Amino acid sequence: MKKLIVGFAALAFVMVPQALRAQDMDEAPETVVVTVSTTHVPIGEDRGKFMEFVERVVAPQARANPNVLAFHVLQHYYGSNSSDVQIVRVYKDLAGIEAPCGDPCRTWAEANLPQEGAEGYDELRALGDLYFKYFAQHSDEIYTSRTDLSKM
Repeated sequence: MKKLIVGFAALAFVMVPQALRAQDMDEAPETVVVTVSTTHVPIGEDRGKFMEFVERVVAPQARANPNVLAFHVLQHYYGSNSSDVQIVRVYKDLAGIEAPCGDPCRTWAEANLPQEGAEGYDELRALGDLYFKYFAQHSDEIYTSRTDLSKM
């Protein structure tokens, strides 16, 4: 009988603090939504051109987009698959993923993307074609991230 009482006391010692902490969490922790698009681009000339398009078009448009809170381009550093290129965007919520960029992106595009026939159009078009050749085979993941556990 003494062992049973000691066992219940030990169980209560472990479980009661957990239950009290759960009751203290009236609100769910704040989260953001993170999208990760993974593309496989072999290292070499194509990778350089792919990254040039990212530098000239993809990244600037993401920075102009008010729905994108953070933007990162990751390239595989070490390991078995050095062809990975990941584009990471952080949004306030799921609605931000589909929300239109609107005027900021339109203004950026008008100022930076050459019109057909203009100088630089054919070069940028070729870079875009190569970018989309690889991006057509990309994969997407959507995650949530608790901001109380993050450091940026």
